[in-house]
Amino acid sequence: MEMDRNSIIGLVLIFLILIGFAWYNQPSEAELQTLKHQQDSLSMMRKQQDSLKMLELQANTVNDSIKKNTFDSAAATATYGTFASFSKGEEAFTKLENEELIVTFTNKGGRIYSVQLKNQKRFDKKDLILFTGEQNKFNYAFKTEDGKTIETQNLYFTPVVNNDGKSLAMQVKLGEGQYIEQVYTLTPDNQQMLGYKLNLVGMQQTIAASNNHLDLNWKQQILNQEKNFANEVNTTTAYYKTPEVTPEFIAETKDEKKDITTPIQWISYKQQFFNTTIIADKNFEGGNIETLTDVSLETLKTISTNVTIPYTHTNNESFGMKFYFGPNHYKTLAKLDIELERIIPMGWGVFRWVNKYFVINVFYFLSQYIGSFGIIILLLTIIIKTLVFPMVYKSYISAAKMRVMKPELDVIKEKYGDDMTKIQQENMKLYRTVGVNPLGGCIPMLLQLPILFAMFQFFPSAFELRQEAFLWAEDLSTYDSIYTLPFTLPGYGNHVSLFTILMTISSLVYTHYNNQMTAVTGQMKWLSYIMPVIFMFVLNNYAAGLNYYYFLSNLTTIAQQLAIRSFVDDKVIHAQLQENKKKPVKVSKFQQKLEEMAKQRGIDLNKKK
Repeated sequence: MEMDRNSIIGLVLIFLILIGFAWYNQPSEAELQTLKHQQDSLSMMRKQQDSLKMLELQANTVNDSIKKNTFDSAAATATYGTFASFSKGEEAFTKLENEELIVTFTNKGGRIYSVQLKNQKRFDKKDLILFTGEQNKFNYAFKTEDGKTIETQNLYFTPVVNNDGKSLAMQVKLGEGQYIEQVYTLTPDNQQMLGYKLNLVGMQQTIAASNNHLDLNWKQQILNQEKNFANEVNTTTAYYKTPEVTPEFIAETKDEKKDITTPIQWISYKQQFFNTTIIADKNFEGGNIETLTDVSLETLKTISTNVTIPYTHTNNESFGMKFYFGPNHYKTLAKLDIELERIIPMGWGVFRWVNKYFVINVFYFLSQYIGSFGIIILLLTIIIKTLVFPMVYKSYISAAKMRVMKPELDVIKEKYGDDMTKIQQENMKLYRTVGVNPLGGCIPMLLQLPILFAMFQFFPSAFELRQEAFLWAEDLSTYDSIYTLPFTLPGYGNHVSLFTILMTISSLVYTHYNNQMTAVTGQMKWLSYIMPVIFMFVLNNYAAGLNYYYFLSNLTTIAQQLAIRSFVDDKVIHAQLQENKKKPVKVSKFQQKLEEMAKQRGIDLNKKK
């Protein structure tokens, strides 16, 4: 207790000593005034020094600017000659707008700066911008009489907007009656179109006499708009149309440069659901087109076109074009009557015919009356399956015949053991006797393949399905996802598509049912189960609309075969085949062909046992 009191007394004394020391050493009033005066003087000196430095910096900036401007003026004259005064300026923007487009123009180069599709959105619901800024370059190059190479992308044009707000002229005016002009006009009859005309007035004395054409360079970085980046890259490329030839394209899956020696009617930069297309009023002269995949994954691809337009050195020359900015909508593009609809992948040969003349027309007809595209796909499936029902029926009957013949085929196999030549000979003789075509079940199925493959082309490219929701799928044009995996499976992805799972399950059920019906055994039985599993991996990243159709198609086929089985009696079929043995043998052309092939292999089907 005594120790505590001593400690407290000691602490108090120390505290009092510190206060006393501070009081004793505090400056007097006179000392405080002196200190304040010194600080004020020092502060003023610092401010003066800062002001002097600022004035010096400003003077240096002005001097640098004067030097720079003097140098730029000289350099501009050396580089641009008569166009030198148009190589300097400040970039400014002008807009034209209609119900579908917002087109922004820059005076630098007098070109289109950006295009927004007002009624469309990206997959993330942001505004859909086809391109903006330096992502789109549109440049003319030519030689002048004083030996300069002029590129319009380096010149500042003067914008002149028409009173109606639908037309814009960009001018570089060298003098009275001497100018380059680019005129842009929103066309009233097609809201996706932008008219364009290049006017060269009084330029025959300025452009070099050796220049019989102008070089046009059009370069664009294609922006990502859809959820499935990889799929969008693989559907992005350039198409072009030459006279009297079907539109051609650069392969989507590789980078390539194509030289074109014939005139070109139009050039289209096409991605999965949208395109930017230049259509010449008169043909472009030859040139080249190149695609380059963006390895940085910031954009899909960079597509460049170099073409030439004619110039004949007259006083007033014009070259007209039209720009199309919009969706890859088949009916819309077909109305242009320039075969631009060919940029939409529909398959080749018979697959394209199925899509063009049947699927598209049925799909569009139903969409006029039904708002849900999930219901439309259901009805489309029912219509298709109704049309192919006769083929399904024939395939079932053929399989039933093979099924009831199996005991007899097993007897032949048991009798001749490993002698495959003899087994084949006796099997063919049995088929001919009872009047059965062993490939009868395959032919009807093969006839259905064009429709199936047509669907594989149609659904991933059908613009109508874009951003259309159905059940749990937010967008039928891309994959649906009910669960995101914490890892990525090679060949499968990092998500689980429920429509793909349903398609796979229905395929396995159909395979199981079909194997029972055809009595398939051995390796073929197990191989038949592998294909649905492979398709599950392949189609997991495909359009939900396609997997939904495939699922409905499987269910409908199973229902059709169950219905057929309910009124087709295997005993009746077996009795009919036994009755056929009593009739004269009729050999079809197909069986004749099989016999010819067998004879070539040394098998005599008519040889007596």
